Amino acid sequence: MKTGSKRQRRLLLPVFLMAVWAVLAYASSYVLPTGVPEALAEDSHVPLEPIDCPAEASEGQDVVCFLFHVPSDWNDIANRPMELPVMRFAPLGPEASKPPLLILAGGPGQSAITLQKNIVKNLQYLREDREIILMDQRGTGPLAEDMLCPEALGEGEAIDVDALVACVKTADADGVRLSDYRTAFAVEDYRALRYALRIGKWAIIASSYGARVAQGLVRRDNEGIDRILFNGPLFLATRLFDWKPEGKIDDLIDACNEDDDCRNAFPDLYWDYQRLPFAMRKVKLAEDAVYPAEAQPYFYQNRLNALLARNKAALVPADIAATVTSVDKALAEDAIWTPPDPLPQSMKRISLLMHFAVACAEEIAPLADQSEIDFQQPLTMRFYRKACDRIAEVTSHTVKLEKGWDKASKTARPTLILNGAFDTIVYPDAVADSLPFFTDASWVTLPFGGHDVLSVNPCARTLAGAFLAGTEPEKLDTACAQNADLSFLLTPQLARK
Repeated sequence: MKTGSKRQRRLLLPVFLMAVWAVLAYASSYVLPTGVPEALAEDSHVPLEPIDCPAEASEGQDVVCFLFHVPSDWNDIANRPMELPVMRFAPLGPEASKPPLLILAGGPGQSAITLQKNIVKNLQYLREDREIILMDQRGTGPLAEDMLCPEALGEGEAIDVDALVACVKTADADGVRLSDYRTAFAVEDYRALRYALRIGKWAIIASSYGARVAQGLVRRDNEGIDRILFNGPLFLATRLFDWKPEGKIDDLIDACNEDDDCRNAFPDLYWDYQRLPFAMRKVKLAEDAVYPAEAQPYFYQNRLNALLARNKAALVPADIAATVTSVDKALAEDAIWTPPDPLPQSMKRISLLMHFAVACAEEIAPLADQSEIDFQQPLTMRFYRKACDRIAEVTSHTVKLEKGWDKASKTARPTLILNGAFDTIVYPDAVADSLPFFTDASWVTLPFGGHDVLSVNPCARTLAGAFLAGTEPEKLDTACAQNADLSFLLTPQLARK
C-alpha cells in the first residue's frame, strides 16, 4: 500500500426527450421514494425537472429521474440551454445514513445513464444505506445523439476519420459547438447538480477520465465532497498516450515464467510472442479481408492489451500459444488464416465527438511542438493528430483550454486510489505524480488487475466497501492486495470473449 501524508452505440430514451421545462420549486415539491433524504444544502436557481423514469430502468428499483437544465456555455449562462439526464437511486435499506454516492464515468465520452443497469448491479453491495446518483456528462448518452457518431466506427471499431469529420460538420451545421464539451464545464454541471439536489456532501467514485472531473470538483467544490474513490484514474497530470502498454505483456510473460504450472504448459511462450509478428506478416488472408497481413501484428497486440485491460491476464499465455499454432498451421498448409477478434476497447459505448473534443484539447494540443517519434505510442499520436487537425478544418468551435487547466488542487478529503498493475489504458505508475495532491490517501495497485478493477476484482470491492463505510485510508486492511498468485488458463485455446 502506498500512503500519502495524513496531514497533508446510439441508445435513445425517448421519455427524456418528451419532458417540458420546469423550475426548481417544482422539483423541490416532488415526492421522493422511501429512503431518499430531503434538502441538506443551499437552494439553486438551476432548473431540475422531475420526469418519469424509463420502464426498463425503474423495474425493481426505487429510483427517481430528472432532466437537469444547464447552460451550454458556463461562461455565458443566459445562452443556449442544455439538458442532462439524472437518475437518483434510493438505498436498499430503510434509510440513507451515509452521504450519497456520485458516479463519474470514464472515456472521455462514456455515458453513466447508458450503463446504469451495470453500475447499479455492480455497486449493489454499497447501496444498503446510501443513494446512488448518476448524471451523464455533457455530450454523452441518450440526450446527446448529435455527439455519438456511430457511423464512424468500422470493423474492429476502427475509427474512420472521414466519417468522423462528416459528423462534426453535420453537428456544427445543426448548431452543436464542440467547445461546449470540455472538462471544466462538466465540473460546473456536477457542482450545480449538488446544489440543485440540495446535498450537503457526497462521496464520489471516479473511473478513468472521470478522475479529471473529480479533480475539478476538488478545485471548485471541495466543501461538497465527503470522500473520493478513484478507479483506474486518468489524472490531470497523466498523459494518456505517452507510455508503452506493450511492456505489460512482457511483465505477464515474466509472471508465467515464474509460475511452475504456467512455465511447464507454455515453455516457448517468450519466443512464440517474439516471432509471432513476423509469422503473421506472411499469412494468406481471405480476399475480403479489410486489413492486409502486414497490419495483423498491430491488431493482435491490441487484442493482448485488451485482455489485460479487461482483467483477463490469466488468458494471455494460452491465447498466444493458440494463435501461434493457428498461424504455423496456416503457413505449413498454405491455407487462409482467420485472425482472432482484436477485442477493441468498446468504442461503441463512447460519444465520439465528445471524446475527440476533450482528447484534442487535453491530450494532443499541449504536445503540438513534440515530434511523433518522441512518443511511446507514435502511431496513436499520429492518428489523433490527423483527426484533430481535420476536425479543426471544419469547425471553429473547438475547445480552447485556459492556462493552468491541468493544475490540480490539494485536498485533505479521505481518498482511495485503486488501479491494476496490468492496466494497458492508463499507465499505472503515473498515479505517483498526482498522489501529493491527496494528503489523506491510500494508493493500492492490484496485481494482475486491469483498467476497471472495481467492477470485477474482489479485493478492490472489499477495499471500496470498507473505505466508503468510513474506514480511514491509512487504516484499510490491504492484505488482499499482496496476493500475487494468478490461476493461468493452461489450455492453449483462443479466448474469444
